[in-house]
Amino acid sequence: MLQQSKRVLLSPSLLLPTSLLPIFLLLTFLLLGSCQSINHSDNKQSFNSDNLFDSQNADILSLRCSEATTKLQEQLSVLESNLSDVSDLSFLTDLDNFYIQLENHYSVAQLYSNTHPNADIRSSASSCQKSVESILTDANLSQAIYQQLQQIDSSNSDAITQRYHKKLLINFTRSGVDKDQLLRDTLRQLQIDIADLGQQFSKNIREDVRHITVDSIDELKGLPQDYIDGLSKNAEGQWLITTDYPSIFPFLRYAHNDKNRLAIYKQFLDRGYPDNEALLKQIISKRDQLAKHLGYDTYAEYVTEVAMIATPSNASTFIDRIATLAKPRSDRDYKQLLAQLQTIDPQAEKVGNWQKAFLEEQVKKEQYQYDAKAIREYFAYDDVKQGIFELAGQLFDVEIIPWQTSTWHPAVSTHELRKKTGETLGYFYLDMHPRDGKYKHAAHFGIKTGVLDKQLPVSALICNFPGEDQQLDSTGHRLNRGLMEHNQVETFLHEFGHLMHSLIGGHQEWSGLSGIATERDFVEAPSQLLEEWVWNYDTLKTFAVNANGETIPKAMVDKMLRARGFGKGTHIRNQMFYAALSLDYYSSSPETLDLNETLIRLQQAYSPFDYINDTHFYANFGHLYGYSARYYTYMWSLVIAADLFSEFERDGLLNSDVAARYRDKVLAPGGSKDAADLVADFLGRPFNYDAFIEQLNAE
Repeated sequence: MLQQSKRVLLSPSLLLPTSLLPIFLLLTFLLLGSCQSINHSDNKQSFNSDNLFDSQNADILSLRCSEATTKLQEQLSVLESNLSDVSDLSFLTDLDNFYIQLENHYSVAQLYSNTHPNADIRSSASSCQKSVESILTDANLSQAIYQQLQQIDSSNSDAITQRYHKKLLINFTRSGVDKDQLLRDTLRQLQIDIADLGQQFSKNIREDVRHITVDSIDELKGLPQDYIDGLSKNAEGQWLITTDYPSIFPFLRYAHNDKNRLAIYKQFLDRGYPDNEALLKQIISKRDQLAKHLGYDTYAEYVTEVAMIATPSNASTFIDRIATLAKPRSDRDYKQLLAQLQTIDPQAEKVGNWQKAFLEEQVKKEQYQYDAKAIREYFAYDDVKQGIFELAGQLFDVEIIPWQTSTWHPAVSTHELRKKTGETLGYFYLDMHPRDGKYKHAAHFGIKTGVLDKQLPVSALICNFPGEDQQLDSTGHRLNRGLMEHNQVETFLHEFGHLMHSLIGGHQEWSGLSGIATERDFVEAPSQLLEEWVWNYDTLKTFAVNANGETIPKAMVDKMLRARGFGKGTHIRNQMFYAALSLDYYSSSPETLDLNETLIRLQQAYSPFDYINDTHFYANFGHLYGYSARYYTYMWSLVIAADLFSEFERDGLLNSDVAARYRDKVLAPGGSKDAADLVADFLGRPFNYDAFIEQLNAE
């Protein structure tokens, strides 16, 4: 999940601990599950979370975790000691049931560690994660389970069962199960160490909220009034601009004061530093050791092996190809930005990354007559949410209704997704506003992987948008409408794409093929596809209204569309910098890798914008843990998404036949087919670059 500063620095939409990779790449890509009960009365699955979010005490949570891990250990022992004939599929079913329970228990811990308002509970949940990860590591390296899997004959089973069986065998081998005991012990410890380091790396980013102070109202010139009204002040009466998204991104876009923009941007780039520098070095080193013990030259080789792109060499070629395609447009974009900067500072010779958003806004306002501040008046959070619900209903032939259940925080809303025939497809939570200690970016969390006739899928969106204060004045008007930037609306819809993929695709027979269990470098494509609808007037006019109830004017949207292409080239080149950075870090020798030198070198090679002295972006680039070497995923998926969108563009964005075909051919199958085959089933051919190149060059 992600575009430029909207989502590039937002975290991954995919939160996957390294120790879970060998099996959970198969089980699910978006882990977070729960211990909810399933009621099978009347042969209908239902979901009840009332016993899930009542652990409002760290000691109780620890006790529940201990009980859960004890049961999981017992289940693992039973699987390992199984002496019955495993030539049929009963063992495969038992093993899948174990993975379902393991994921469900792991998920509650991961959810709490990222979202719970109580710091003690977050800490207790993190400890619980480690306990469950340890059990999964034991399962991954269990030769007893692997030997039993090898005995299963699935040749007479259906194609999907054969696929699951084959993938399990591959992933067990990739975990090192076939190595000797001494090496398996080494691999186990490496996986535990990497998971611990990754948790701390993520925690440091999550909890490191920095700020600058602003003394006078003149220094807030250019900012929307509702933004100024919502700023906190310190004891000295100074305004606080923080590195939380709702604070920093509007400031970078609208504030006229260049000095302050640079100051907060440098704080943003240094989150997690210096602690995360040492942690990242250890993560890279231990992942390199893991890969080498498993017979791979680099960790990049290990993780790309099971991706669509297949090899680091292919990934590098892809990065260079996209960077080359984007360079002419990037050069034009940069030239316009520099010209705009020189109207302010005639001596300016370069554009800084902290100036990009502000200058883009000025260029769009002056040359395209597009004013982002004006358009945000039409995007109140509640209206956006309802509009996205209605769009999803129309596209996917579903309805979203309220779901009465408990949550981990009062600001979280809860919803049920149904087919229009009344059948429940799944449930989801929206935790959409910032607070202390909460995950800082925008991501889809799969709370429960749906499995046919066993459990329904459950998901959550964890974001940081404005709109948490919805109090009404005496006339019934909202005091704070929670005005969103258009790119925040786009982010919302992007993450909602993950949600739809997870819930609609979460009805497979095997957990490891359900929901978003496709190749890691495909999972962003369905979300990037859905972003296109926030550029469509027929979509926007259904929910974009200002405080007076006036619908967004078509002329305003037309201006936005004309301005859309500006900045696309610099954005893509920046993306390729991030992609090259992640690939290079995990392709290099850890002994000689200099994090900062590599960052500077690759930024010079790919990004239009220079490195800012004494900053340490790698310390808060969360994807370096979550996606490791595969940050190229976002652009790879975007190429596929552009091709998918070409079908809607030709036949109509709300064409019910195209939407149904997309739902049934791409989303509903989950991971039951290779991603390339899902795309070909929808397009009627393999995907290509044509639509992406056309979008790149469109004026």
